[in-house]
Amino acid sequence: MNMTNIKKVYIWLLFLFMANGWWCCYCCWNEERTALLQLKANIKYSTSDDYLSSWGANETTNCCGWEGIVCSNTTRRVIELSFGVKKISQEEQLSTLNGTYTDNILRNWLFNASFFVPFKNLKALLLPGHSLAGWVKNEGFEKLRRLRKLEVLDLTGNNFNRSILESVSQLSSLKSLNLSHNQIGSGSDIGFGYNKPGSGSERLSGLDKLEILDLSSNNLDHEHVLSVLDLNTSRMALKKLDLRYNRFQSFMPNEDLGALRNIEYLLLDGNTLDENFLRSSGVMSSLKVLSVAECNLNGTLPLQGLCDLKYLEELSLSRNSFIGTLPTCLGNLTYLRVIDLTQNQFTGNIASSPLSSLFSLEYLLIANNNFEIPISFESFANHSKLKFVIADYNSVIVHTTSKSWIPKFQLEALSLFNCSQMPNFLHYQHHLRLLRLSRCNIGGDFPNWLLENNSRLGEVYLDGNAFAGSLQLPFLPNLKALDISNNKIRGPLPPNIGSIFPNLVISTMSNNMLEGMLPLSFADMKNLECLDLSYNKLNGELPIGLAREGSKLYLLRLSNNMLKGEIFPVSGNINNFQYLYLDGNNFSGPIPQKLSTTPLQTLDLSYNNLSGNIPAWLGNISSLTSLALSKNHLKGHIPPDYCRLERLEVLDLSENNLVGVIPACFSAFRELKRVYLSKNKLQGEFNMFSNSYLKVLDLRYNNFSGSIPKWLGSLGITTLLLKGNHLQGTIPTELCRASELRIMDISHNNLSGPIPRCVGNIMQQALIIEPYPYSTSFGYPGFQTFGGDTMIDVESSIKSSSPIMFLNNYAWVGAEFMTKHNTYSYEGSIVDDMSGIDLSCNQLSAELPKELSNLTQIRALNLSHNHITGMIPSEFSNLQNIESLDLSYNNLIGRIPTQILELTTLAVFSVAHNNLTGRTPQRAAQFATFNESSYEGNPFLCGLPLHISCMETKEVPISPLGSDCCEDDTGFLDIESFYISFLVAYANVVLVTVVVLSLNPYWRNIWFYYVESFMYSCYYFFSSKM
Repeated sequence: MNMTNIKKVYIWLLFLFMANGWWCCYCCWNEERTALLQLKANIKYSTSDDYLSSWGANETTNCCGWEGIVCSNTTRRVIELSFGVKKISQEEQLSTLNGTYTDNILRNWLFNASFFVPFKNLKALLLPGHSLAGWVKNEGFEKLRRLRKLEVLDLTGNNFNRSILESVSQLSSLKSLNLSHNQIGSGSDIGFGYNKPGSGSERLSGLDKLEILDLSSNNLDHEHVLSVLDLNTSRMALKKLDLRYNRFQSFMPNEDLGALRNIEYLLLDGNTLDENFLRSSGVMSSLKVLSVAECNLNGTLPLQGLCDLKYLEELSLSRNSFIGTLPTCLGNLTYLRVIDLTQNQFTGNIASSPLSSLFSLEYLLIANNNFEIPISFESFANHSKLKFVIADYNSVIVHTTSKSWIPKFQLEALSLFNCSQMPNFLHYQHHLRLLRLSRCNIGGDFPNWLLENNSRLGEVYLDGNAFAGSLQLPFLPNLKALDISNNKIRGPLPPNIGSIFPNLVISTMSNNMLEGMLPLSFADMKNLECLDLSYNKLNGELPIGLAREGSKLYLLRLSNNMLKGEIFPVSGNINNFQYLYLDGNNFSGPIPQKLSTTPLQTLDLSYNNLSGNIPAWLGNISSLTSLALSKNHLKGHIPPDYCRLERLEVLDLSENNLVGVIPACFSAFRELKRVYLSKNKLQGEFNMFSNSYLKVLDLRYNNFSGSIPKWLGSLGITTLLLKGNHLQGTIPTELCRASELRIMDISHNNLSGPIPRCVGNIMQQALIIEPYPYSTSFGYPGFQTFGGDTMIDVESSIKSSSPIMFLNNYAWVGAEFMTKHNTYSYEGSIVDDMSGIDLSCNQLSAELPKELSNLTQIRALNLSHNHITGMIPSEFSNLQNIESLDLSYNNLIGRIPTQILELTTLAVFSVAHNNLTGRTPQRAAQFATFNESSYEGNPFLCGLPLHISCMETKEVPISPLGSDCCEDDTGFLDIESFYISFLVAYANVVLVTVVVLSLNPYWRNIWFYYVESFMYSCYYFFSSKM
């Protein structure tokens, strides 16, 4: 061929290439660009017009650069399609289906295989998380068998049921199939009226090349899953099987395990496995990864089966109930690089366990067990590959090492609790990214050197120690979480803390002894979201940088410091705050109105010196769930504007100078649980709370009047404090229905009538205690990614140990209650352990109901200063938990029952100033500690500690043979006999006087003379006064 002909051939070939789009070696094929645009047009959506905006119709654009498209570097053919699908309306779906199929299919976009067939070289089709409900008729996945190079199909996060299995079974070229998070285990068909599964339709047959199968989170519940899915055939090349989080109750009988002889990765977390599974697992001789977390396994680890997996590299037995020591044969797993034993009950010293001989270990995750962990960690000195040690909630033991040693490992993450001293090997660590030494009570100066040696640190948790000294913090550009709370750190915060930690997101330094002013450099922390510096000794004013423009700070807690001045000047930008705690400081002035524009959920300004009228504009913050303004100098009426706070759960306005009535519109509150309005000057009634789910109602020391509302008994109220008001009437029997009531104080009112017998019914229901601190919480599970080189889920085990948590509400929770002659403030979780009733200082009358003895859980009962009559019931001996019993200043009669000596928990006992008779209780046990004041004011009571001796010397038995009602009730003086004899003697004196005056004129004249003289004396006395 001459040169002319050769040139013609080259020109002709170049023309063909250009005609097919190969004039640009980096452009895609025109026919595939056209197919992609047709596919985009088919994906109908109604939420946005910019979906797949990079897919342009311009012929000059390269479709290989479009979103979700991957082309071959050599042929420029599309080899991977990955894109999302937007939801469409029901009307659009109806037009797609032409009204042919059932309403159940009215979900989302329907798959149409014809739009994918043009991509002949397609190797991967990824359609995850799009709620695909099915496919257009005759256009299912089976039509994709024309794509003979298709190896990867990802349909995770859709709504397919078992019908999908028959369709994808015809894709014989598949090597990886992901059907996780679908409804394959569902018993119903989701809109496949034309494709009901029949015999064999739910099997994955014919996928001989399949190596990876993911069926996790599909509600599969058949224990013979291998047979059902036709996976137990020897033709399959399956290497990875993921069946996590299904609903197996007894997974895989032994005969099925043999079908997995070639399996290398088996993930079964979140199912219930057969108790013999681990013992039989040895038949999977090629296994490299085995994860059986949360599988309800228990007992000791078997000596055979698991230990036969000699190629095992990753093993997770976490969150089961295994016990005992680790079998020594685990030391034979020399390839093991990841072991996760988190949340079991394993025992033994890890220094002498097989773990110390696994030199390939990189991840040692053993938190929440009963292991003994030597603080030296010397037995792992030669584990040069070790990077992650998470060992919280075990028993850390301290011992002296025989020699100094330098570890060969460089850790990236270390987590230990209760370790009591600083591990020495930390002096040689320089690659730490996560450091958690919480609640260790380690003393000495704050370990600034530890932070300085590890410049990669992203998270530092050193809370709950005894570190002292000052902070000399190094530059840590990657630090995002810092917790040094509950220590003894002194001195000021570094003035350049903002530039030291430029990327800090959350920090809590509460409960230390930090002092000085808040650094202005906090403004340099562009990503700071949560800051807690409460319970320190900080002073000065709030820096404007905490409320700068563009700030991300939404939680600020500066409670219990010595800060002063105004709460954020007018120039501050506080529009991001959701949680603001400035309580327990010396802030003064009015509450800034600029807070009205914030999305606050919690505002706590209590225990300050704020003044002025209580702001009405707070009612504009509709997001508020907790409002605490107690112990300030606020005045005025409670604004009706607060009725707009429909989400409010906690309202604390106590100890101010509020007047007037509670707005009637408070009846609109539905979520209100805790109301504190004590020590104000409020008046009227309080029926407006009848529609709320009140747990605590504290209205003490106000001027409320009327009767106790009957609706209080219909609530699940636990604390009712109405002391020091002007309430009248009787105690309503409806109040007895408050079976969850634990603390009731209605003393110092004008209540009258008898104590209802049904009062003994309260406190009878087992209290469903809302966990303290009675608030939801939020936190950050972590800021770093771990386990990128592992198949099992190690990240959850690494991050599971107590991340920084913040409460949605730190407002004061508790109750003030008088017991043992003192007023105590029961705060926090302590209030759950207190139970008491105070009805003192009223006008209650009638006899003591013996039903009060049913209050077996009560700790304090005060009925003093009333007009209660009758005898003390012997049944009071049932009050086995009572610590304070006050029945003084009443009209009780009779003897003190001897059974009361059985109350061994009593610390305070008083029956003073009654009309009791007989002998005081024997001075034994607790009663030997009570002095004369417990019995004084009973003139006919005798015996120690009174200074009145009894005529009879016979000791009163501690345990009488019969009840008091059957005993001879004679004593020093019977009160009824005394009254009768007195009246008879008085009548006799009057009768004798009349007889003498009528018979003897001389004495009669003298009598009338003195009467007349007395009358004149009275007359002159009153005349002189007038």
